[in-house]
Amino acid sequence: MQFIIAQIMGIIGACLAMLATQMKYKKKYLFIYALSYMFFVVNMILLKAYSGAVNCILLTLLTLISTKYENKKFPIGLAGIFSVVILIGNVITYNNIFSLLPAVASYIYLFILLSKNMKIIRKSTVLLRLLWAIYDFIVKAYTTFILDIFSFISSIIAIYRLDLKK
Repeated sequence: MQFIIAQIMGIIGACLAMLATQMKYKKKYLFIYALSYMFFVVNMILLKAYSGAVNCILLTLLTLISTKYENKKFPIGLAGIFSVVILIGNVITYNNIFSLLPAVASYIYLFILLSKNMKIIRKSTVLLRLLWAIYDFIVKAYTTFILDIFSFISSIIAIYRLDLKK
């Protein structure tokens, strides 16, 4: 039953991540991504994928904090603190080389939060979704993996629709 609930939480989180990439404005993107990460936290905990869970918790907090700085410059000191916390969280939860994928994805997400350019954000999201897809497959978050692939494709469509088509 726990495995099934984990898969359902993963589906909800991935659907929200796909929806976020279609947002034209960063504030909506951030809000929907924060909701997405909350579902991913539950998904990862139920699958005992603690590296992913720790990163999702940190990313939820980081996303919520960054919405306060949407119209202002994000404090570099705060970004530095989160960089260190991400590193510490991943050292503590290190299991194998694949457990580092959420860390790399977290640093990409931190870069996304620091960026104001939605074109760069969408391109970075492509790599972000690819890293999470690999990790999700390895930790047996199969529904999330499948939807990560859709999210990856959705990000590419968003790049075409919003950046290249013009």
